[in-house]
This record gives sequence, structure tokens and C-alpha cells, in this order.
Amino acid sequence: MSEEELNRSQRTKILERIEKVVADCFYDPTLRGVDWRAAVAAHREAVLSALTGEQFERELTALLSELKASHVGVFRKHPPRGTAKLAISASYAPFPLNGEDRWTFQDVHKGGPASVSGLLPGDVLLSIDDREFKPPEHPIFETGKTLAIKIVTRGMRRETRHLVVPLPARKRFQLPQAAAALVVHKRLDESLGYIRISSFPGIAGVDVANAVSAAVDELSQTERLIIDVRGNTGGGAGVLRVMSLLTPERLPVGYSVNRKQLKLVGQLDRFSVFDRIPPTTKELRLRALMFLPHIKPLLFGSLLKPILLRTEGLGVQPFHKRVVLLTDRHTASAAEILVAFAREHDLAVVVGEATPGRVLQGSAFGVGYGYRVALPIAAYHTARDWILEGHPIQPDIEVPFDPDLAREGLDPQMDQAVATARQL
Repeated sequence: MSEEELNRSQRTKILERIEKVVADCFYDPTLRGVDWRAAVAAHREAVLSALTGEQFERELTALLSELKASHVGVFRKHPPRGTAKLAISASYAPFPLNGEDRWTFQDVHKGGPASVSGLLPGDVLLSIDDREFKPPEHPIFETGKTLAIKIVTRGMRRETRHLVVPLPARKRFQLPQAAAALVVHKRLDESLGYIRISSFPGIAGVDVANAVSAAVDELSQTERLIIDVRGNTGGGAGVLRVMSLLTPERLPVGYSVNRKQLKLVGQLDRFSVFDRIPPTTKELRLRALMFLPHIKPLLFGSLLKPILLRTEGLGVQPFHKRVVLLTDRHTASAAEILVAFAREHDLAVVVGEATPGRVLQGSAFGVGYGYRVALPIAAYHTARDWILEGHPIQPDIEVPFDPDLAREGLDPQMDQAVATARQL
């Protein structure tokens, strides 16, 4: 069925299912005073009278935005479309160009479709396949196609890039996304190492955890370390490895609770503990048997008992207490958990921009006719009960992103991170 074939009756069924899923599964239906039933009534006619699939999704997105929470969205498998982060491994933000706001690329992850096509931080998006996109309308990246994307790039030149957007890899319990280099590392001088992590994919994060450990091993005996999580919009438990490398101790990190578990907030002694990422998926399967009563419900949005993350106790590293975390407005979810942990225990200096305050545990629910709705099903608390959702983490040293400098190949955030690290 093509997206244009949905009739009013079918759209009504989808809307009714979304209304029920939110009422049953959203982690806090009264968050910030939202009246969900009233929001559905106010948006109903705009949703049901949509003329195209794209307009239908846009109206549903407007409805879901009434929840005022992160990790909310609607998507359809066919035709496949994705956000910049999921479809081309890049992020953007609105910045003025010639007195008019335009979408400007900020983070372009190595190895992803945007990077392969030659897009760079600071490039300004003008149009995709001759369709102009300006804030607040977000660009649409259709997957499985080659898109003609017009940009303003270095020297204020207007150019066209042929952006090959592959069909995204689909893994169970994860949103489909394009592949990019998970971890990039290099030695900046004899005593300073650099690691950039693009995301933390996977529920347990075996692959990214191993990649981070391998990078640290190859940067052996580095006395200072910059960890760059700009543009990292999160993922799963693989972030635990990074936190574990910041301290030799086994420290409690935090936990997520759904609406049925609010009475357990702060009672850490009643939680199960996850404090080790196995080195192989085979060992992970064996270890998962221990958590099966808790993990299985987690995957279906009805976690029985909270799981407390605790660092792995990996021993002393030469760079301890001499770490800089690079952040920006796109450093979200699991990456924000890392920043909060480092802040709570004074383990790193944070340089860059404030994080967005988007830290909820999400899941996706089928609502019919190929559509799925993403919803937050649990709220994250640090071990000291700091709730991060809606509370951006301010950097210790603020360095805003400057698109003009980025178009000249300059990175003041990185320059400040290097200067700061060398003073630690």
C-alpha cells in the first residue's frame, strides 16, 4: 500500500491507536500539565483530513509534540524516510545566512552518508531534489535513493552534492539507521589522546564498548584525554564502558523507572545491578539469562524491576581526572547520561555547548498500516536522583558553534578542549 492510499477511516484507526498507546504507555501522561485527550481533540481534524502521507505524518508529529517530551515521533517503513541523524549520520541547527534562518550542518560523522558525499560542518542546506527546506520545516531524507542536495559551502560557494542515502540497517529493538564510524581516535601529542564516539547503538552495546576499549588501548599511557560526544544522540548501555574508564571505582550511575515504578525511586538496594558489558555477544546471551525476568519486559515496555547501572571497576587509568568532554546541542540521551555522571563525580571538564536535556527511555509501538510511534516509557534518574529530562547540562567552558568559522575549516570548540586538557 502506498502512502497516498490511506483513507479517512484508516487514518482514524491509526489516530485512535496512537491515542490509546500514549494513554497506556507514555511514562507520565500528566507531565507538564498536558491534557492528552484535549490535545487529540484539537488536532483530530487536521490529522484526519491530511491529503498525503507526508502531511499525515507532519500532523501526527504536531500532535505528539504536545507531550513536550523527547524520544517522541512517528514513522513508516514504506516509503522509508529518516532524520538526518538516522539517515545520513549528521545533525543540523538553524543559523542565519544573509539575514534568513537556514538549516546548517553541525556534526558530520566520519563514514556516514553525509561525510561520504563531502558534506562538512558549516555547510548550509538550501534544497533537496529542488525542494527548498527552511526552518521550521525539517528536511526529509528518503532512504534507498540518491538525492541532489544544494548547499552553501566554504567561500560561500553554492554547490550540489549527490547524497547517496542507503536503506538503513535494521536491528531488533532499534530504530533503523545508517552506519557511520562508531569510534574514531588519534593521538594529538605525546600526552594527549582524542576519542570521538558517534553513538552508542545496541541495548547492551558490546560493539561500541569494545571499540572504545580498543581505542584507549591504542592510546596507551596517554596522560590526558578528550572524549568528543558532539552529535551523539545516545543509544544503549554501551555508554557504561566510557563511564567506567573515567574512574577506577564501582560507582552507581543511574536507573530508569516507568510510571508503575515511581514508588521505587531512590531505593537502590531493591534494584538489579548491571555492572559489566561482556566482551562478546555469546557471553552477553549467557549473562542475559540472569536478567531475563527483567530484560524481557523491558523490551516490551513493562519493566518489572529497575536495573541500576554501575561502573565496571576497570582500574586506574593514567588520564583519570585529566579528561575533557566535548558536547553540543545534539549530545543527548545516553551521551547526556555520560556528561551527568562525569559532572556528579567531578571526573571531567565539559567544553562546548549545553546538552539538550533529552534523557528518556524510549520504545516503538505499531499503530497499524505500517506506522509506528516512538514514545518514552521511562524517565532516567542519576544515582543521586538528578532528573535530566528537560534540564540541559551547561558546560564548564562554553564555546558556541560558529558556522562561519566551521565553513573555513576551523573548530573553536576543539581548540578550547585541547587548551583545557593541556592545563589539567
